[in-house]
Amino acid sequence: MSRSGYDKSLRKGGAGQHNWGSVRDELELEREALEDAEIDEGELAETSLDVNAAVRPVADGPPTERPSSPLSPEEVEKARKLRAKGLKEDVNLASIARTSAAVSTSPKAPSLEITRDADTRSIP
Repeated sequence: MSRSGYDKSLRKGGAGQHNWGSVRDELELEREALEDAEIDEGELAETSLDVNAAVRPVADGPPTERPSSPLSPEEVEKARKLRAKGLKEDVNLASIARTSAAVSTSPKAPSLEITRDADTRSIP
């Protein structure tokens, strides 16, 4: 007998959390999740059996550019220096937070569109 009280010869089915349940239960679980999300019966009947969504780059519409920083190059350099000496001197967190936009160097990410019923055969 295991510590959980189940006989050790009992085989789990495979699909659920910690391998409990079966793949056959997945459709029913998905439908119950949609009902929990308060989707009315009309929308639930229209839900296809293939609930996978595909992600692809957005091709339509103008590119969504992030507005450029309104700060001058001098202000950006001043912000970098303030943040560099932040650990060496007594600099408060508010001044560091105010300069965060100036030193942000996040790469531009491509826009993605998530769709239902897309052709997923070409996705690796």
